[in-house]
Amino acid sequence: MLPPISNVAKASEIAAWKKKLAVSNCFRKLFEKIEDDENDTYMTKIIKNVWPKKKNIPNLQIAWAISISEIFLNPKNEVIKMSEEIIQPALARNLKN
Repeated sequence: MLPPISNVAKASEIAAWKKKLAVSNCFRKLFEKIEDDENDTYMTKIIKNVWPKKKNIPNLQIAWAISISEIFLNPKNEVIKMSEEIIQPALARNLKN
């Protein structure tokens, strides 16, 4: 479980939060297979929880969820607030993948 962080936290507080073991583990494990589930990664579980009733999730929505997760947890990013200028490059990259 992730420790709490305020959306008005200072960059230094965000950096310290992202360096916490629980946060860095979550970032590192995003695309790892879940031990008890051969078919799912943590990211696919997140996507299934965001859209529990959708069977065919559009690629744009999948790329959006991946981008948000990566930006939010990445220790190299000092942000936790999302904006168009922050998300656009990640979204474009994830749409290609």
